[in-house]
Amino acid sequence: MTDSAQGSRRAEAFALLARARGLRPVGPSHLDRTLRGLAAFFAQAALRDSVARRPGLLQGIDPRARLGALLLFLVSVSLARSIPALALHALLPALALALSRIRFREVAGSGFGVAAAFALLIAAPAACNLFVAGTVLAPWITLEAEWRFGPLLLPQVIGPTREGLLGAATFLLRVLSSVAAVLWLALSTAWVDLLGALRAVGIPPLIVQVVGMTVRYLFALQRMIEEAYLGRKSRAVCRMPAERERAFVASRIGTTWERSVILMTEVGEAMTARGFTGEIRSLRPGRFGGREWGLLAATILGCGVAHVL
Repeated sequence: MTDSAQGSRRAEAFALLARARGLRPVGPSHLDRTLRGLAAFFAQAALRDSVARRPGLLQGIDPRARLGALLLFLVSVSLARSIPALALHALLPALALALSRIRFREVAGSGFGVAAAFALLIAAPAACNLFVAGTVLAPWITLEAEWRFGPLLLPQVIGPTREGLLGAATFLLRVLSSVAAVLWLALSTAWVDLLGALRAVGIPPLIVQVVGMTVRYLFALQRMIEEAYLGRKSRAVCRMPAERERAFVASRIGTTWERSVILMTEVGEAMTARGFTGEIRSLRPGRFGGREWGLLAATILGCGVAHVL
């Protein structure tokens, strides 16, 4: 009997034994999909610094000026009330993304699509007269009479209203413009430079340090959890019962917590031993020249024109 035939017989015998004992072969699980999704998310986050190194027009401007322009834009968007003003404000982040050579799919994959869907879900009910009274533009349902139950009122004619649609459009334009501007800054600026810019505008060093270390710890802990799970899966022949799977997850949570505390202590002591005082240092020299003042002036001018027109 050849080796392949013997291997096939052993595999069939093992399959019969596993079926008799109610064992299930190892296959894709919800935990696998979750870990793959987390790994893909962190891999994309790690590659975003490559976008900040592109030869775009705005990448060469000091991060402090870019952060200042973002703050001015957010204040202006919050003050805008009309649809035309908000629509003109929405053009500014689009122009900044184009000048920074940032692709639309990169913006959508960084959270813009999720923010747009979430904002749409929030704004959609306000467009109907079930929540906002107003002039109905397109009747959906017509009842024999309005129905009231305590403070709740079901109108006789149900449909989108002019006032509700204006309110929903105002909300969507304000939220999506703000999110696009924030994502432009996050994608066009390296993480270390962004932390330095936050420190330059007066954010306390403790908060900046906590934010920076949190991101680094998330990368390290995600890698630690992935390695532990893959190591266990590589030594497993069949799936374990559900109670043992839950026990494994609980034990990994405790082990990860313990290792994270040890890692935090070791990293903190190592940074203190090397003279770290909480100030974020950038390899890029700080400079505030004509281009930086030009960006701030262009932001003020663009927002002012949006309010005037």
